[in-house]
Amino acid sequence: MDILTGEYREDLKIMEERIGKLKFQTSTNRMKLLNVPPSKGGSMLWGSTFRQHPKHYKHLRPPDPDTGGRLNMTKVKEENPDLKELFIGFRDWYFPDFEFNSVHINKNYNTPPHFDSKNTSTSVLVAFGDYKGGATCLYNEKTRKIEKHDARTKPLIFNGSEVLHWVEPHSGGDRFSLVFFNGNT
Repeated sequence: MDILTGEYREDLKIMEERIGKLKFQTSTNRMKLLNVPPSKGGSMLWGSTFRQHPKHYKHLRPPDPDTGGRLNMTKVKEENPDLKELFIGFRDWYFPDFEFNSVHINKNYNTPPHFDSKNTSTSVLVAFGDYKGGATCLYNEKTRKIEKHDARTKPLIFNGSEVLHWVEPHSGGDRFSLVFFNGNT
């Protein structure tokens, strides 16, 4: 994508500018981890889903061509088709060998300790924003120690379905993160 520069910090600013324009709507499942008022942020999925929720949505979600129509697009993917090119362009610059079909988009979403239930393998986490704190913590079973990472400095690669992880509180500006992963599709 021509908008990205290949300079990590600059490209994170570009991501922040684009992601910061989104209206965050946290799903019911994600709210169970931590309730974030929509005015402050939230967590939402860009990708595919098998769910339609006809009782809750005014229209049915369209089939996702990336799955051959087997699954439906999430609302975020449907309303923001340009994000696909942005996400692929970012991936191509910074973790080119990683394949993904979903991205969790988070704003000020400091999750408590958890394992990911929807990931099928390794995830790549990037964080951006003008904030203090907000480290991503991974619990190392072997050493029984907590490893703290600032995903603003480089992408953090780990298997969230096997490693207990969480985000520490942050202060100052907004904390954004993107989690690239392969969901159960």
